[in-house]
Amino acid sequence: MTEKHKFYNNKKNNHQGLTLIEVIFALSIFAIGILAVSTLAITSVNSNSSSRRLTEATTLAEDRLERLMTLPYDTVSDGETQDGGYKISWTVVENDIVEKSKSIIVTVTRTGGLKETNVAIRQLISKNG
Repeated sequence: MTEKHKFYNNKKNNHQGLTLIEVIFALSIFAIGILAVSTLAITSVNSNSSSRRLTEATTLAEDRLERLMTLPYDTVSDGETQDGGYKISWTVVENDIVEKSKSIIVTVTRTGGLKETNVAIRQLISKNG
């Protein structure tokens, strides 16, 4: 083998595999990607939890409002109750917007937990039905 061939053969053998710097750089990029995905997952879980609480509060407010609307006009009055971790209160105002009518405002508040959830629904009922 000539000197020229020995030099080229040695040079080829030196470039097999990855250097430690290349491996560290690749792992750093991979770690940054994993952190971004985990942050996205945490944000998604928090948003889903908040949406669930808001949906539950809205459903409770609508349910209470429907119950109040089935009562006779003269018996509808203010009140408050608890349902699970939610406080449900309703206020009835006579002749609030229109004569011979009542305005019912149902407010649902999530008690406890890290974030407070509030939902308020207003409905107008008439004395004539």
